[in-house]
Amino acid sequence: MGAKPVDPTTQVWLERARDLLLASSDGPVPLDRAAEAARMSPYHFHRTFARTYGETPHALVTRQRIDRAKALLAGTDLTVLEVCLAVGYQSVGTFSRRFAALVGRSPSDYRRGVRPLLVAVPRTASDLIWTPRFVPLCFTAGWSAASATT
Repeated sequence: MGAKPVDPTTQVWLERARDLLLASSDGPVPLDRAAEAARMSPYHFHRTFARTYGETPHALVTRQRIDRAKALLAGTDLTVLEVCLAVGYQSVGTFSRRFAALVGRSPSDYRRGVRPLLVAVPRTASDLIWTPRFVPLCFTAGWSAASATT
């Protein structure tokens, strides 16, 4: 299902509703509220949104939540339950099933697979307290070779 153009006024209202959906960190936005932001009926909004963006409002929000979960799993030491709650899911089972369906593996497997590829380095050489910044290991090979010659 590809994106199809709509008239400019409708596009502006759809973008406002899309921004509302993406900005809501308090939990899911009811379809009625998003449709109201787009100045459409819920059914017309759902059809027009899906036709314009190539995915439903629910699919957009779910994809955004899973993308945030992937970043948290890779870059923090939060447990899967904490990540689940941080991205707006109330059930770790639902979160894990949805994550596995979209990513292809469980949240724990994803973390195990991505963590060996990352290494923490200090923000600057003068930092006494390390703030993790993750860098792929392939880059560190060049650093270690350079430091061995100096």
